Amino acid sequence: MQYLGCKKVGVIGLGNMGHAVMRGLARTCAPGANAGMLAGYDCDTAKARAAGKDVRIKLLGSVGELAHFSDIVIIAVKPQQFAQIALELSGLSKGKLLISIAAGIKTRDIERAVGGKARVVRVMPNTPALVGEGMSVICAGRHATQADLKAAISIFSCVGETEVLPERYFDLVTAISGSGPAYFFYLKEALMEAATGLGMKKDTARKLVSRTALGAAKLLIETGHEPAVLRSRVTSKGGTTEQAIKVFEKEGFKRTVRKAVAAAQKRSRQLSGG
Repeated sequence: MQYLGCKKVGVIGLGNMGHAVMRGLARTCAPGANAGMLAGYDCDTAKARAAGKDVRIKLLGSVGELAHFSDIVIIAVKPQQFAQIALELSGLSKGKLLISIAAGIKTRDIERAVGGKARVVRVMPNTPALVGEGMSVICAGRHATQADLKAAISIFSCVGETEVLPERYFDLVTAISGSGPAYFFYLKEALMEAATGLGMKKDTARKLVSRTALGAAKLLIETGHEPAVLRSRVTSKGGTTEQAIKVFEKEGFKRTVRKAVAAAQKRSRQLSGG
């Protein structure tokens, strides 16, 4: 595990994202990793057992046990659970790197809650991390070092791509990549409904829509071209695609997207107290 060395990593919260990070560390960054280097804790014993069956990790019985075990503690809990977790970590964070993926909780709030000049890195991952295709945006708190930042990048590179940005962008990040998968699912949902409404079988529509979305994303990533360039190559003058694009433009598709992203960004600011 590059930049992690022999550091022990523990995750508090073994729901979907915490479980995915553990799986990524064990299987992608360190195939056959010694179970003694990875640990997890969840107050929901069923989630803990499920994670333990899937990934070779130590299951610990409390936040305190996990903090004592770990060099790096990943806080993967819901925002409403954070205050209690921070209270339990208070006084135990000295010498530890704390990585939080709790949505909407700022680094300064984590530092204040835990105390003791805590070394904090904040990460905003998204749900495609569950299949190793996540997009995780990372920022460092006041007391985190460059080595801490590199350790976080190494961990979250195990579940997809990473990008380091200043924390002031995190509400917009939430609106774009955090909520973004839902926007694409919504478009796919609409395309499937259009296809089935016009007589196509649902399974066929699902396959056509899913593979088209995957192929379009790969083209965008692998060619490096702007979306407008790739769109223009499909949009022949007088053809079928042009007719569809004209309808999108008439109905204000881009304006609607801008309004939706702005609304999500505003709500993120409200939830984070910004």
